[in-house]
Order: sequence, then structure tokens, then C-alpha cells
Amino acid sequence: ILRNELQMVNYYREVSTYPDCDTAIEQIVNEAVIVDEAKPPVSINLENLPKEYTKLKKTLQNEFDYILSLYSFNENCHDLFKRWYIDGRLYYFVMIDPKTPKKGILDVKYIDPRKIKKITAVNKEKDENGIDIVKDVEEYYLFNDEGLLNTTQGIKLSPDSIVDVKSGLVDANTGEVISHLFKAIKPVNQLKMME
Repeated sequence: ILRNELQMVNYYREVSTYPDCDTAIEQIVNEAVIVDEAKPPVSINLENLPKEYTKLKKTLQNEFDYILSLYSFNENCHDLFKRWYIDGRLYYFVMIDPKTPKKGILDVKYIDPRKIKKITAVNKEKDENGIDIVKDVEEYYLFNDEGLLNTTQGIKLSPDSIVDVKSGLVDANTGEVISHLFKAIKPVNQLKMME
């Protein structure tokens, strides 16, 4: 039984290295991401915005293109999608200049999902009847470059400094986010046993 997110990601990566599984993943990624010299892999459609929003359309298109350039998306989209498909999650640290935040996002840096975890700390206090009442909820990300397997220490990062892209799949029993490879674990184990 996989106990935590770090172990799950490690196991998904191990499953993805199995030759038959790797071939299937490559086929899925190649179907999902189409790179063409004449056409970008993703685009934003603003045609349904009314004509009076011409300036807004231009601003949105420029910002969309800028964000794609930060990710080097046209060159890296295949690897980004494959990483997301295998791990079931992507994390990026959003870099801004704290002295001049109006400059916006300056860069984004990939964070290995085994080195970061979202923490929700609920502060409770008892009322006069002895019932727990939620005083406040603090959410933050805990980052440790050594990994979070045997430690609960690390750098506290605010939720708005992290881009968190989950697979959208959740294990019905545990409520944990799972990878698209979750269903491949059993067949891969059976193939290994047969060999």
C-alpha cells in the first residue's frame, strides 16, 4: 500500500520505465500534444469577446504568449505533458520582484513534486461547552530540497507563489490525487510476475 504522495510519485515513475508502459505513454503523449512548425501547440480563443474589448483581447493575447514563453512551452510541451501524465501533478514556483510587483511574473521554476507538499493547518479553540471551533485556517506549501520523506521541516511558501496542476483524478478510498498511471500499476505488476 502506498502511504504518501512521495511514494506514489516514485512508484508511478518506476511503472513508467517498464518498456510496454513507456511505449503506451509515448503514444498517449504524441496523440495529446501535436507540435507543428506552422501552428503553436496551444492557443487562446478570444473571438467570442465583443468588439469593444479589442484592447483587452490584445492584452490577454500578449500575456498568454508571455506565459508560454516563460515555460518555453513550444519546445517543452511534450516533456511537460509527459511529466504531468506520469506524476499526476506539476508544481511551479512563480517568481516576482517583491520590490516592484507591478512588473508581474518574471519567471517560473519547476519543483519536483517529491519536494513540496500543500499543508492546511486548522487552528481550533474550545468554546464554553467544550466544542472545537475553527479559529482560522492557514494554507501554505512546504518545500524541502532534500525531499519530504522523513522530514516536516522546510521553507514555507505562500499558496499564490505556487502553480499547482493536478491530474483531476482522485482515489475514491483515500481522497489522494492519483496519476493517470494508477490503473496501469496492476497490469505492470502482473507482466513483471509473468516474466
